[in-house]
Amino acid sequence: MTLPRAAALAALLLTLGCKDDPYADDSSATDDSSATDDTSATDDTSQGEEQNIEGTWLSEGDNISPLFQSQFFNYTSITATFNTDLSYDVDATDGDGAQYNFQGTYVVDTSTEIPSIVLTQTVPNATTAEGIWQVEGSTLTYEVVQTQPNPAGFVAPTPETGFGSTSGPGLVEGDNVQVYVKQ
Repeated sequence: MTLPRAAALAALLLTLGCKDDPYADDSSATDDSSATDDTSATDDTSQGEEQNIEGTWLSEGDNISPLFQSQFFNYTSITATFNTDLSYDVDATDGDGAQYNFQGTYVVDTSTEIPSIVLTQTVPNATTAEGIWQVEGSTLTYEVVQTQPNPAGFVAPTPETGFGSTSGPGLVEGDNVQVYVKQ
């Protein structure tokens, strides 16, 4: 791994909320002014099969993104649960057995071929992540990146740019694409 890539991945570690975020201003942690009331987020009748992210999903082995397999995260298992009340709970386990829990709320927009998602994390700290996802059968392909705070300037993937398009210092195309299997 080159030094610039290692430095960028280290910066991404800080921006993805695995530990307390030194850049976060938690004074607004209880202010939910960024929440939107997008009723079209889960009501898409223009697409063939309606996309649904709800449920419990497991990523392990080769399904874990290269970024999350890297020495900075060293994740061996990630379980993500997206609830019908638009809350989520993610549990990640690293190679040393340490466990990390992330909680918050989410909003999806299924009006495009590849749906988008905005996550408002509240545990362990207040952050916002944006990205895309798609369900095919029992497989969820998922790519999000923290956008608030975002001191390294990472750019989230969009339905137009597609999977593998998260960009920022030191990232290689596809480093941030995660695959989950429905449980």
